[in-house]
Amino acid sequence: MHKSLIQPHGGKLIDRTLQGVERQTAFENAHALPRLTLSKRNLADLECIATGVYSPLEGFVDEAEYYNIVNDMRLGSGLAWSLPVTLQVPEIIADKCRLDTEIALAHPNGNILAVMTITSKFKPDQDYEAKKVYGTTEDAHPGVRHLRTEGEVYLGGPITLVNRIGHNDFEDYRFTPAHTRSEFLKRQWNTIVAFQTRNPIHRAHEYITKIALEIVEGLFINPIVGLTKSDDIPASVRMQCYEVLIDKYYPQDRTLLGVFPAAMRYAGPREAILHAIARQNYGCTHFIIGRDHAGVGSYYGTYDAQHIFDEFGPNELAIIPLKFEHAFYCTRTQTMATAKTSPSPVEEQIHLSGTKVREMLSRGKVPPVEFTRPEIAEILVASMSPLTASTNIAQYCSDKVDLTPPTSLKTKGRGELDSPLNSRSGAGGEVNQTVLPHRLTNIPGGKKSMQRQGVTLWFTGLSGSGKTTLATAVERKLKARHCKVELLDGDIVRTNLSKGLGFSKEDRDTNIRRIGFVANLLSRNGVVAITATISPYRAIRDEIRERTENFMEVYVNAPLEICEGRDVKGLYAKARSGEIKHFTGIDDPYEPPLNPEVVCYTAQETIEQSVDKVIAELERYGYIPVRQFSAVAV
Repeated sequence: MHKSLIQPHGGKLIDRTLQGVERQTAFENAHALPRLTLSKRNLADLECIATGVYSPLEGFVDEAEYYNIVNDMRLGSGLAWSLPVTLQVPEIIADKCRLDTEIALAHPNGNILAVMTITSKFKPDQDYEAKKVYGTTEDAHPGVRHLRTEGEVYLGGPITLVNRIGHNDFEDYRFTPAHTRSEFLKRQWNTIVAFQTRNPIHRAHEYITKIALEIVEGLFINPIVGLTKSDDIPASVRMQCYEVLIDKYYPQDRTLLGVFPAAMRYAGPREAILHAIARQNYGCTHFIIGRDHAGVGSYYGTYDAQHIFDEFGPNELAIIPLKFEHAFYCTRTQTMATAKTSPSPVEEQIHLSGTKVREMLSRGKVPPVEFTRPEIAEILVASMSPLTASTNIAQYCSDKVDLTPPTSLKTKGRGELDSPLNSRSGAGGEVNQTVLPHRLTNIPGGKKSMQRQGVTLWFTGLSGSGKTTLATAVERKLKARHCKVELLDGDIVRTNLSKGLGFSKEDRDTNIRRIGFVANLLSRNGVVAITATISPYRAIRDEIRERTENFMEVYVNAPLEICEGRDVKGLYAKARSGEIKHFTGIDDPYEPPLNPEVVCYTAQETIEQSVDKVIAELERYGYIPVRQFSAVAV
């Protein structure tokens, strides 16, 4: 008989996300509230609170809970909790935040995400917090450094999520605790072990996760993809490694890969407790605790993160820690082992520190097979060494990816668009166009590597046509295919690159030239540079096209009435009333492209259909390799 899953920490899975009419009303009302822009760590914490990863928390902790956690590793209810999840702000901002009022919490891009009721505002002794939580007050510790830079004043209170926290990566692997619990039930797993990593899985990790699989029914590989140290291997590279490793070396019917959105605090033992609680909320019954879990430098003892579980009573933590010693390759027994299973002295043990591995990779040196699988080593070398950065994952799955570039594509001449069914129709006749999208060059060892050219992918259309939504979806799709891609959103660029410019034709042209200049720099260096900007004037777009080595124009075509209907900010209404002047489509013209490479009709097509159009053209022009396979589902 199938049993129920383990209960969430505290007995109830928290969900602070609003839905339907209630969400829409709260979202609209939030625009009238004082707005607080969140940091990257704030964003990660907000997501974990709202989706139940940090159950039973319903918001950022207040003053009473803060001191309970810092001093006793307990909530006021007595429930185990090891790290204070706080919303820190500079004092100058805190002065504007009043108790018992609501504020809107916003993404750095300006989107309102949540509403928070301020029930607590206090200024603690941060040195005391650092010593209790991190065991040090040194700024060299990344957790302490973040503690000091986030702000002196702490705001506490419940939150409600009114807008989705968008991500540009790993969408297929972003599961809430409700999702994972549903999936575990579907797979009929009663016992599940979670494994956290912020590094690629090497042979020692593989060894301990497979030992754990011998005693449970399912393995949840749950790598952290939130804020980490700058010298950690990027999450996109690590995810490539996990995908390949699971595909080739793990039983897929007993393995699930899903990302952990939390920000690392590097709090060692205390963070190990929080990580275990979070995995219990995901529905896991066991959690692997290895050597120096969540540690950094030499701030914590090798097995302190295991010993801290002994400080809690048998009924305080339902999830079971699986404590593993440091694993290594034993040259005597010619197997993976630990000190518990191998008689070998140190000189017969092969194990490498993360620092040592990063040094090897930066020199293009492949770690030994006893340390990591060759396929994983190749991904890491390609990502770390500038000389071999073009050695792609396609090198070892060439049976799945077509690397042959198209050599004689025919494109039609420039002319007026005549049909929504034909993205490049016109009256100019056909022109033979030889496309050399990437070159194949020999590298040592007789292998060939694909050196991709970049391209500027220019999305243009009316405000509300769906440019940013579509551009973001294309970016996400390209990242899933391990392409180098950067998104230059028009609103964000105006804030950071073109601050001070107005909306006259001259200022708009200056803004577009700046975006085009940056996009061309990126695309010349092998990046798919995506821009999402109205860019209403045809002449300046054509000027950018002429100045850019590789340029693809995507016309996001939606009728004006549809765009007005989508306008939650009310900009069109303000323009029609005269409150906003020179608004494109109302009292300033939008000049549609005459012959763009792609036209997307967002009022008629689904987002997936529009994305597929863009991806197909990128493949047709040879800017990305043609996919011959679909992603492996695990």
